[in-house]
Amino acid sequence: MTRVISVVSGKGGAGKTTLTANLGLALQKQGHDVLLIDGNFTGANMAQHFGLGFQDTSLNDVLKGEAYITQAVAKHPEGVSVLPASTLEFQGKAESLKHSIVDFLGDKDFVLVDAAAGTDDEVQAAIETSDEVLLVSHPELPSLTNCLGAKKLAEQMDRDILGLVLNMVREEKAEVEHEDIEELVEEEIIGKVPDHKHVREGIALREPVVSYKPESKASYAIKDVAHRINGNQPPKRTVKEKLKARMEEVNPF
Repeated sequence: MTRVISVVSGKGGAGKTTLTANLGLALQKQGHDVLLIDGNFTGANMAQHFGLGFQDTSLNDVLKGEAYITQAVAKHPEGVSVLPASTLEFQGKAESLKHSIVDFLGDKDFVLVDAAAGTDDEVQAAIETSDEVLLVSHPELPSLTNCLGAKKLAEQMDRDILGLVLNMVREEKAEVEHEDIEELVEEEIIGKVPDHKHVREGIALREPVVSYKPESKASYAIKDVAHRINGNQPPKRTVKEKLKARMEEVNPF
């Protein structure tokens, strides 16, 4: 059975699209068949994370009834399927999203929907399309309070919440303590992804960090989230893996 998960933050700038792209690829590398959907079809950029460039057919065309979903899906060399939205066209019926993809789900293990920021129609469409919701936030109060709004929307729509991923974590004193975050959001933190140069380098190279630098700290953190979504405990890192991760810090290129 396909698991459809919307990734929501309630606020722009939380690194939600970057996390969604990398999480999808991590799940694919763990043996699952994954489809990524750019549910932010008025501000799309999922395709750029995979170096797909401008697509002749996009999610926008599907939502307008001008193309079939199979015409819009692109296959990345790593195996993950990507349904990009257009970066140049901002029209599309949000309410058509669930109907448009339902017949395409049978052969997928996971569908991750990268929702827009906020709690508007696009976000509601992404949540309605999904069965489960993954929350993403910076460990800072403004981002967390916006995340609470997204959580409330998911609860109102009776969707299961998988937990909270803290993204771009710097471990600075200005950040909210993780224990306080769990008390505030009332959700388990299932991942802490560091704010790392390897992630930014991957974005610049249009290659997800779990592929670009698979032994980096950020990649391991995202892989751990993938394991937890599957209901598994992340594997303990071997001495060799820990040494590789340290070498990546010493030799970044």
